[in-house]
Amino acid sequence: MVLGINMREAPDLVKTYVAKHRLTFLHLLDAEAKVASMFAVPATPTTLLIDREGQVLAGGLGYRDWASPAAHRLVESLLKTAP
Repeated sequence: MVLGINMREAPDLVKTYVAKHRLTFLHLLDAEAKVASMFAVPATPTTLLIDREGQVLAGGLGYRDWASPAAHRLVESLLKTAP
């Protein structure tokens, strides 16, 4: 599952961004940045790959091309090792 969490962003701004970029995954608003605190997010954008138990498996700061072959290999390798 892919989930976007927007911290301290205005709902209208998020809605406009999601529509402009035709994003199809779920976006949540984190007005108080509680999720960012839970996972010690140091900057935005931050991408975290989290397992079903809430453990961070991989991540990166800044823009990442998640459509790249390297990103696909990373996700596929994590899925193979998942319980």
